[in-house]
Order: sequence, then structure tokens, then C-alpha cells
Amino acid sequence: MKAAIDSEVDAIIYMNGDLNDMVSNTFKEYCRQKRVFIHIDLLKGLSSDKESLQFIQRYVRPYGIVSTKSNIIKSAKKEGLVTIQRVFLIDTKSYNTSIEAISHNDPDCVEVMPAIAPSIVKSYKQQLPSISIILGGLVSEESHISEAFKQGADAVSLSKTSLWNYRPAMKK
Repeated sequence: MKAAIDSEVDAIIYMNGDLNDMVSNTFKEYCRQKRVFIHIDLLKGLSSDKESLQFIQRYVRPYGIVSTKSNIIKSAKKEGLVTIQRVFLIDTKSYNTSIEAISHNDPDCVEVMPAIAPSIVKSYKQQLPSISIILGGLVSEESHISEAFKQGADAVSLSKTSLWNYRPAMKK
């Protein structure tokens, strides 16, 4: 987490953490320094329910949350958290189901996985013009990031630390 705070990234998705880490003063300070999103589906120590979101909002105060679950997105929005709905695309049915869920839940952003399929961004932008699109998953090269932005992604999420400070050249 310290490396992410010290990097040039704009936001951090905190994954695979636990409740003890999040209630520490150090973690709370990180939340004041950067936009920290907690991936609530992967959080150890709390269940994924509205009471957990209330606790996180009151005692941790992250910028927002990430979840694949519709009920969590809705509850997080009620708590005033910025929401990222994560979707996994494997076929046309998963795409159509995700469009329906996103339209119903109205998250602030959508993280589409895997990121190595950036051609889907244009379709999401057409179907969901008011929602920011993030590509994530399996990002291992600078070209993956460049292509994501070239196709219209608003952001790219990745865990490979050597790419955190990479900024693709943008055409003017």
C-alpha cells in the first residue's frame, strides 16, 4: 500500500485486505492522501452487506468501494461512497447481463475484465454513456494500457508495480 501511495497513480483499489488493516491509523491516513477504493467482496473480517458498508464509511472513510454484487453497489451509493461495479466478460450473455445490471444499479464507474479486450469499451460507452469505464485484469505490458486508452477507457487498473507510473502518449 505504501508503494501505491508513493506512486503517481490517481486511485488505489485495495484488494485482499482485512478489517484490522483498514481500521489502523496508517490506512486511514492513506485514505486521506489518495482515492482509495476497497474491494469489499474480497475483504476479510466483514461480510458483504449494508451494515459492513456503514461501518467502513463511518470508521475507515475510503473514497469508495468495488464490488461485483448489485446489492452492494446500491447500498454503497446510499452511504455516499463512490462505486465501481466490476464485471467479468466471457461471452455475449455476460455482456448483456452486465449492461442490464449496470443500468439498474447506476454505479459511478464500471471495471470491465479482462482489460486485454479493449475493443469492448466502445460498445459499453454507447450503451452506458454517463458511466466511466475502467479496464482491469491481466495488464502486463505498456501496450495494454495504451490500447485501453486508445479505445476510450477512462482508466486502467493493474497490480504490476513497474507500470504504475506509466503514462501513454496521448494524441492531441
